[in-house]
Amino acid sequence: MKKSYFFLVFNLLFLSVSSQTSIEKIKFKGIDRTLCLLQQSTKDHPNNVEILFYGQSIIGGMKTNILIDSLKAHYPYANITFKHKPIGGFTIPKLIKTAEHDLYQENPDLIIFHAYGGIKEGLYDELIKNIRRHMASDVLLLDHHYVWNKPNTTLQSINEAHDRDSKAIQEIAKKYNCGIVKVREQWKRYLLENNIEANELMGNTIDPNVHPNDKGNELLRSLVLSKLVEEPKDNYDIQLDSIRVLHEFKDQSNLSASYSGNWFQLTTNQLTNKDAKLKVLVDGKSPLAHRSNYYISRPSNGFKSWMPSILKVCLGETIPQEEKWTLEVYNIDRATKTFSFKLNGDITGADGQGNSAHNFISESKRIQIKKEDFYVFENERIFKNETPENFKIHFSVKPIVKDTIVLNEKTIKYNVFRGFDSKNHKIDIEIISGNPTIKTLLINQSFINSND
Repeated sequence: MKKSYFFLVFNLLFLSVSSQTSIEKIKFKGIDRTLCLLQQSTKDHPNNVEILFYGQSIIGGMKTNILIDSLKAHYPYANITFKHKPIGGFTIPKLIKTAEHDLYQENPDLIIFHAYGGIKEGLYDELIKNIRRHMASDVLLLDHHYVWNKPNTTLQSINEAHDRDSKAIQEIAKKYNCGIVKVREQWKRYLLENNIEANELMGNTIDPNVHPNDKGNELLRSLVLSKLVEEPKDNYDIQLDSIRVLHEFKDQSNLSASYSGNWFQLTTNQLTNKDAKLKVLVDGKSPLAHRSNYYISRPSNGFKSWMPSILKVCLGETIPQEEKWTLEVYNIDRATKTFSFKLNGDITGADGQGNSAHNFISESKRIQIKKEDFYVFENERIFKNETPENFKIHFSVKPIVKDTIVLNEKTIKYNVFRGFDSKNHKIDIEIISGNPTIKTLLINQSFINSND
């Protein structure tokens, strides 16, 4: 009897341990995590959901603020915020460069994206792969709507190309586990069901156009919204999430944690945050001693243009510092499509001169620009405005995190560290002043490994 009892207890213990260790973590696909955060929000337990819109003019013109208002009405208890960063006229070959300024320093729950081009060259695939390598965000791709087509016009071939590209975008979404809004097939169905011509949703309804009018944008928003109110295929549980860990600080006297990840965010109790300051160390160093915690803002627009003057500016080999930079253009030669320039930092000071015909590395080795990324003459060609002598281009080196975090009663999430890769890091937090309650540390890994 005793022997049987021993084996019964042993088997129960074995099954208990097995059940705990056999939980298989997964990568949640599509936008299931975002849908669950929205749908599981309650009055007492609202979830924060941040959405970032990126792409070109179709995203830019769809009036995303109206879409967000509709989403808030559908999910009244979710705390929904958004950022709107599209660049009209910028196709994939350009966005793959500006994404370095616009996307990778962000950590939204969802990215909603649409742009043209880059399919044949593999650049669309590369951009989505880059997003997945840098970020843990859900991604929702939109394929192409149906533009106004007239017989014997170039729009005939455009629509045929958009058919092919839309299928390719759907395949890319599947390849990288993104959500997809099949705008094209739903747009065509809407035209048939309502017995209307494509021009009624496009431009000014008189001239062929690729941009939706108000009625077309209303349809586009409704198609995106319908995706954001779907039931998720998998119910999200962070305990099953293979790329996120939520570390709970149970002992306020020991605020240390070691995890593998590339983005670390701290959650506090707002009620105890008043007059509180924290000091953070990452791997024994201040966060800003790590170059991965800096980024460069999108360079300022060209003369009388909404497009940036430079597609991509890179950090050099010198450890970055927070700084505002000005690049002044002079000796503009339109015959050779070149110009000279000088660079000045508000801390570094004068940092070298260069010519747009050559790659540039500043004297301090803080800033690098490739010759092909100057966009001054393209802005002139598109907007028919000549850039004046001594035209100034501005950009800034900005920190993503701070060495010392000053808490406040309105904010609960604070960025602690951003890494280039999902590597193991030790986070140490010291309370300098006040008596805050440090609740959790959220550790994100990028959706796919940088080596994949």
